[in-house]
Amino acid sequence: MKRTGWAALGIVTCLCLPLAAGGSEHGAVAPAVPAAEALQRLEQGEERFVTGRPVAKDVVRDRAALVGGQHPYAIVLTCSDSRVAPEVVFDTSIGELFVVRVAGNVVDPDVLGSIEYAAMHLHSSLLLVMGHDGCGAVQATLSGDPAPNVALLAQHIAPAAATAKKQGLDAKGTLDAAVRENVLLQAGRVTRESAPLAELVKKKQLEIVSGVYHLDTGRLELLAKPAVK
Repeated sequence: MKRTGWAALGIVTCLCLPLAAGGSEHGAVAPAVPAAEALQRLEQGEERFVTGRPVAKDVVRDRAALVGGQHPYAIVLTCSDSRVAPEVVFDTSIGELFVVRVAGNVVDPDVLGSIEYAAMHLHSSLLLVMGHDGCGAVQATLSGDPAPNVALLAQHIAPAAATAKKQGLDAKGTLDAAVRENVLLQAGRVTRESAPLAELVKKKQLEIVSGVYHLDTGRLELLAKPAVK
């Protein structure tokens, strides 16, 4: 069952040198922004983006303030597509989001390491896994791509593509379904393939949400949360 809309989630609550668990950059630990508040900030930023009313930003001031460390309130794993820039979509300045971008928003050990860093050391309490309409990496998986490294990346998406193909839809419907299936697949991998992140989720110190960004409206459609296994 898929859910849409921000309220439907019902949430209640460059990599640097390795740090001891529970620490943060330069030793200072900022209070974590609760997941519900982080999600609300994303929602509010999205609304400003969609309606063309972004807040004024002073990036020179923000850059200076962040020299001593960073405390992003949310982690966003999304595609490398040039039309899907989280800092723009959610109307944020530097230092607010810890963004991990890779074609097809796939989860692999490098991506997991980045997410673990943000969750464990920077204490970000929300992870958003965000796919988007017409994803080229998903399309390449459905149709096959001769480029060897694209084929390797497609292996991460292949189970979602196979599920979508079984639904008997036309080409566009199959792509749309595969994008959704891939978002849920990758979000589920976060806790299946990272014991530390699974533990944070169980302790309610990390919330995972997933969604599909629609290029035409600028809106993010939230999907059902994957079960923790």
